[in-house]
Amino acid sequence: MDIFQKCFAFDLDKQAMEKGIYPYFQPLDGLEGTEATFHGKRIIMIGSNNYLGLTTHPKVRSAARKALDDFGPSCTGSRFLNGTLKLHIELEDRLAAFVGKEAALVFSTGMQANLGAISSLIGRSDVVVTDKDDHASIVDACKLGMGEIKRYVHGDLDQLDRILDKIPEENGVMVIVDGVFSMGGDIVDLPRLVEICKKHKARLYVDDAHSLGVLGGGRGTAWHFGLTKDVDLIMGTFSKSFASLGGFVAGDKDVINYIKHAARSFIFSASLPAPNAMAAFAALEVMETEPWHVE
Repeated sequence: MDIFQKCFAFDLDKQAMEKGIYPYFQPLDGLEGTEATFHGKRIIMIGSNNYLGLTTHPKVRSAARKALDDFGPSCTGSRFLNGTLKLHIELEDRLAAFVGKEAALVFSTGMQANLGAISSLIGRSDVVVTDKDDHASIVDACKLGMGEIKRYVHGDLDQLDRILDKIPEENGVMVIVDGVFSMGGDIVDLPRLVEICKKHKARLYVDDAHSLGVLGGGRGTAWHFGLTKDVDLIMGTFSKSFASLGGFVAGDKDVINYIKHAARSFIFSASLPAPNAMAAFAALEVMETEPWHVE
């Protein structure tokens, strides 16, 4: 059997194209905030994650241009070796303070943040429990980890409670959820979730990719509910409200330091380019100094 046979037989895209209903990978001629140019026509963009419209903010664009002039388009190395700039450290400090945590670690993408942080924390004797509507990056990250994976029906915290109740005390446990679920746009019941995790002494990891810049005055789900101290790890991305590219994980300094030295997607990947880091930094400053973008 040829391993490529599945590729030669794949024709779902062609079937959709023949029916005129294939919506994916449509190339845009141009993109400017809430509008785009498609096949020579100006259209309204309603599918973007540019939640606060900061991709066109003059402070964000100016910061990215300056970083490009100062550092170039790439750091040409991993953060582990020659790819760490003072800018990365400053951004991490600001992000940690922004979400109310001791420390933060910046990754080159949000996908890599979840892949690296989660997989590095899950050992052979550990159990990770996820909501069935969690983002695909969480699903893949759990598979990369060496522990046991359990899932509960979306939003069914009673089922989560029952699952946790059956896990032996000698196992390390982490519950991972989206703050705002990308699949349906609903907000996690964080107060109940925190209560359940404390009851079972489980660590809690919240993916705030779609919450930052939206909930809690822009600071995310935990801030929105006043539960920042009760969430162990907060993950975020720059490709939405932060008008850039990249991701981060924030938490206790000892945990972040461990992830820094254990996350393969962090160590074995080129670092976030300076223009992207500076754009995210500027977007964060805009959220703090011009809160009406969030309000």
